[in-house]
Amino acid sequence: MKKILLLISFFVFWIATAVAQQVEISGTQRRLSGRNAELESQKVKISKTMTIVSVTGNNNGFWITKNGKSEKAFWTEKQTSDAVGYKLSKGEYQVFPNLKTDENLATITIKLK
Repeated sequence: MKKILLLISFFVFWIATAVAQQVEISGTQRRLSGRNAELESQKVKISKTMTIVSVTGNNNGFWITKNGKSEKAFWTEKQTSDAVGYKLSKGEYQVFPNLKTDENLATITIKLK
């Protein structure tokens, strides 16, 4: 009986964890001198297909890389809202924002579920 209760408890915990899992990927772009810029984004590995559920930041669009190669671009601020619902398959991702005109810093955060 204890084994059955333990197994049921584990199963319920596993389901709750799988349902609640949410992942964030963030990036920045800083304007340097001239036309130079510095890009930063942590690498985030996802092990299953996930969907973009929100996009926030101060940017003029953004692009996503998968395993170091361009995956998808949402090139303008208007297109940013089109990213919600986009699916990312398993892999290692980074996200980078486009700078707005006359801005020195751009930020982007996408949330996946």
